[in-house]
Amino acid sequence: FPPPSSLSLHNNNNFVTMVFSMLPNQQLVSSHPWGIPLSAILPSNPTKSLSCGFVCPPARHPAVAMTPLPGIKSTSTTSTSSSNTIAVASKSKLQSTNKKYSAEWIDLLSPDSYSSSSSSSIPLPNKINPPRSGAVSVSDNDQLTLVTFGGYAEVASTSDSMPPERFVVNDVWKFVPYEESESNNISQESSSSSWGWNKVLQNEKEEYIPGPRLATALAVLPSFKSNDSKKNNAVLLGGWDPQTAGTGGVILEDVSMLDMDSLEWSQCTSTTTNDDGDEGNNNQVTIPGGPTSRHVAVPLSIQSNDDDNDNDVRHVICLHNHRCNDHVLLFSASSKEGSMCDAKWEHQPTTGNVPSSRGLHCATSLAYGPNDDDNDADTSTKAMVIFGGAAKDGSMSNEVFVLDVRSWKWTRLDCSSSAGDDDADAAHTDIPTPRAGACLCPLDENSVLLFGGAMPATAEEGGGLLGLNDVWVLHVDMEHGKGKWECLIRNQSVVDIDNDGDVVRPPGRNAATLCAIDAGKLLPNMNAGTEGDGKVSCFLLQGGWYPFRKTYDDVFLLCINSSD
Repeated sequence: FPPPSSLSLHNNNNFVTMVFSMLPNQQLVSSHPWGIPLSAILPSNPTKSLSCGFVCPPARHPAVAMTPLPGIKSTSTTSTSSSNTIAVASKSKLQSTNKKYSAEWIDLLSPDSYSSSSSSSIPLPNKINPPRSGAVSVSDNDQLTLVTFGGYAEVASTSDSMPPERFVVNDVWKFVPYEESESNNISQESSSSSWGWNKVLQNEKEEYIPGPRLATALAVLPSFKSNDSKKNNAVLLGGWDPQTAGTGGVILEDVSMLDMDSLEWSQCTSTTTNDDGDEGNNNQVTIPGGPTSRHVAVPLSIQSNDDDNDNDVRHVICLHNHRCNDHVLLFSASSKEGSMCDAKWEHQPTTGNVPSSRGLHCATSLAYGPNDDDNDADTSTKAMVIFGGAAKDGSMSNEVFVLDVRSWKWTRLDCSSSAGDDDADAAHTDIPTPRAGACLCPLDENSVLLFGGAMPATAEEGGGLLGLNDVWVLHVDMEHGKGKWECLIRNQSVVDIDNDGDVVRPPGRNAATLCAIDAGKLLPNMNAGTEGDGKVSCFLLQGGWYPFRKTYDDVFLLCINSSD
């Protein structure tokens, strides 16, 4: 609020009271889930300063936005009381806060998102064109190189009576930092701006480029070259090429590798060895078990197989698909000759409460994090987490499974109660709805971040699939097999977003990508979000669609502020 407006919260354990002051020409805008319009108790447009207040039951109060009329600038504040939250949001952002985390969306295509001192000179970032869903994106270990591959592109029809044209692609796009000037293999033909998403020009001399696909998986594997430990490679695994409409297309089993420095592709090969120990032919590597799509692939840093080197860590990619009912597949690569790699697969048996057969689930990893005896972080992986997905019959899940990568034992997390909560009445039943095609990212050593996905829509919602835009944090307690969900931003329909111009957030979607980035090095100075009192983690949202209705080409940044 502009001074001298004020906001205070009073909690008596039964009700939360908000007391605020209003300036002339300010309006109060609020949802009212308990059914009392604020206009019934407050003047809609005061002509002089006044103070008002209202009381609402705990855990049912809305986000309240103080919106100025033209000519009055608005700022943003957030206050928290006990487990209840009231967020005051400005037009430039939406912020939702609770015990530990706050979440904020920033629209990178809005000039209002950039600091006022430089916004006039900052061109807006490039967008991926045409927009697509079902693509795959990865960032390297330093969160400085971000690439997107493939997907299902959409081009609007020139006639209102015709549906948009949709087709599968195999192009590569790189997110170019704001400060980076020129690059030999980056196209700038789509915009005068050189930063943001830029299409990678295909080298005519490049011998191999993987074919078009969606519903694939891409994961980063550190360099297999011993003299280049900082280099990363992105490994592309299988997928689906729809080909001609009505044919069902083809499901793929190939394995390709993208050098994240040169942005050039190569096929993954393995070397056969004869009985005399001599190397034989180079064979193209494929996915064990045959073609696969709608799967997940997660990079892991696990204990070496060498018994003499217990402290050694090896880097693998863990693939989980609908066939993994008693195992997972581990992919690794080692150096061979020059830039060639020697790739191999391992069939890793698993035990425990194994996930049922599914696809379109999402997955990520948990690292060990800081050690107890010093400040050094242990970056080796302790677990892989998978969430949701759909069975063959189309039924969707909101289950969470955790795979301990030392024992290779699965645990189905109990998310029905708040892990570690001493209050017996504080049953935690607020969990994400069953969904498919969501995004899952690591947040810290015990937490992961969930965004979006799609769930079956009701008849009142028009049937089909409903795109979601809610944001959640899952706190994982591996020792007790429990999980606690924490909702940072609740789902809001496209209609509600359109009707509320003061809230900035992406429309609901699935088949999008969400990747961690170093915003301080990739983006210009922002008005908010990238700095905070605690640790700020930033994630770039790319693409996705509201199923069979609209494919998105927006560019949003999700900022998560965590503090103890």
